[in-house]
Amino acid sequence: MVIIMKSRENDFEDIEPIEFYKLANELNEIKKDLNSTNASINRTIYMRIYYAVFLFLREWMKKFTDYQSWPKGEHKRLAKYIRFHGPFDNETNEIIYRKLIRLKKLRNQSDYKLEVPEKNSPKYNRWDFTSINEAFQIAEDIVIPFKGLQTN
Repeated sequence: MVIIMKSRENDFEDIEPIEFYKLANELNEIKKDLNSTNASINRTIYMRIYYAVFLFLREWMKKFTDYQSWPKGEHKRLAKYIRFHGPFDNETNEIIYRKLIRLKKLRNQSDYKLEVPEKNSPKYNRWDFTSINEAFQIAEDIVIPFKGLQTN
């Protein structure tokens, strides 16, 4: 049975993107002690990793570039903006773009694909089986260069 409680004002507060990353990391560390399925926990971890990176990049780009944020199509738009107008050389911008798209694919699989495709099927061959640890590494590979620019 699900009990629906009315949202209270103190249920929401300002949050930094890093908090989503910390939550993903904590879930990964304690998942064996939780009563939820591994699939639901792992999918939540992928989602939180992606959103931590996406929100960090969005806020960074708004602060340090002329990037304009608006909701419709923002995930694609932000990735393309980094690809073509990012703060690094073209090769690095392209690498960051591809890594962000990979995390987004993991997030989309986690959010929308309830069933893993059958082995050897065309859909299976397009499925991204990146491990959670690798997803954390991809996130760091994206964020660390941007943080390095903040200190310069």
